[in-house]
Amino acid sequence: MKQKLLLAGGLVLGFSATVQASQSLGSSFTLGSSANPASLMTSLSNPAAPYFMVNSDEGDSFRTGILGPVSVGYEVGEVDSLEDKIDELDDLLDQEVTTVTQALEIQNQANDLIAQMGQDANLKVMLGMPVPIFPVIYKANNGNTFMLDVSVSSIAKGNFLDDDIDVVIDDSGNYALETNSSLYAKAGVDLNIGLGYSSEVFNSDSGTLVLGTKLNFHSVTLGKALLHLESSDEDTEDAFSDAFSDQQETTTGFGLDLGAIWAADHYQIGIQGTNLNEPSFAYGELPSDCTSATPLNQQSCEAALAFASAGDIELKEDYTMERQFALEASTFVFDRQLSLAASYELNEVADLVGDDYQWATLSSAYYSSSSFIPAVRVGYKKNMAGSELSYAMFGATLFKRLNLDLAYGLDKVEIDGDEQPRSLYFSAGIESAF
Repeated sequence: MKQKLLLAGGLVLGFSATVQASQSLGSSFTLGSSANPASLMTSLSNPAAPYFMVNSDEGDSFRTGILGPVSVGYEVGEVDSLEDKIDELDDLLDQEVTTVTQALEIQNQANDLIAQMGQDANLKVMLGMPVPIFPVIYKANNGNTFMLDVSVSSIAKGNFLDDDIDVVIDDSGNYALETNSSLYAKAGVDLNIGLGYSSEVFNSDSGTLVLGTKLNFHSVTLGKALLHLESSDEDTEDAFSDAFSDQQETTTGFGLDLGAIWAADHYQIGIQGTNLNEPSFAYGELPSDCTSATPLNQQSCEAALAFASAGDIELKEDYTMERQFALEASTFVFDRQLSLAASYELNEVADLVGDDYQWATLSSAYYSSSSFIPAVRVGYKKNMAGSELSYAMFGATLFKRLNLDLAYGLDKVEIDGDEQPRSLYFSAGIESAF
């Protein structure tokens, strides 16, 4: 049992995948969805934003990414000293049980630990990046602007599924403890190819109105697997990996985004709607019949059926990219070099592994016209749904091309006796100058 519990704890705290629907790429970590010409990555939020990314007054027609940004991050559940709790649970379950009173006492203590682990023991890891040179933005002389975006994002989450410990009598007439508690993991990879168009539709001394649309092609691979804690220790990690490979599916679909931005000399406001048609994608299925399961997988298969019957998981499910609307507002001074911006998503939606998010972001950025003075940006972000985690964000652009951004979680968890952030995101990439 100890080896299995440590394997489960390690997977929960260290599960990884080959992320990112719930977080932005690059400098958008810090700036949110507010369009800023000094940040190419903010062109990926509002479909009207690409219009502002190319300065046609200076004779420019193109703007592209170069490499990245590569964005990585993690979130962990609110459980302190998980490894200590695993050790404590293992010690309880390994005790020799000789009386029903002793069995019931151990059962109560172990159930309390398992319940806490079931509520809080989870880890989510994320990875995302554009394909090199993307996005590519072209602005014609008449102001019509086209964007091609190709990116890959992935996300994986491991949870501890808790099940009450039962006292049973084994074949030898001794008391024993049994549980269906398991590790459950889901992962998704999204290859996104987006084609956008934006154009000025009204212009006056007061400001300019730009409308934009974007069509996104998604190839989404979704998989899941379950590992019973008391299944055979032999090759369990390989079996879990094989199950994940066997229980994944790739489906395709299209998503439609629309956006509008009103830009004046000293302020800018925008609205956007993403996934207006709400495309759906299929998950790989868990087995619904255990008659053909191998001895190694038998207990995990039976546990999956039990959790499905209780409504804790679904053997067969679809993921829907839900419709979402967002507002943004910015104010500028010093010829737009200094900005204060805010963005707010009006409704919560789920990411590839089913976690809800709804971001509220406040940021400030300074960009110099000199290539030798770093651009700097700071911000605060909070998930108004789901985990409700909040972040302090910092970023810098060196030589007008190299972008580095960090989102530091303000909520803490104890790991190995030290307080660590429950969430952390980092991004680095190179893009063409603004």
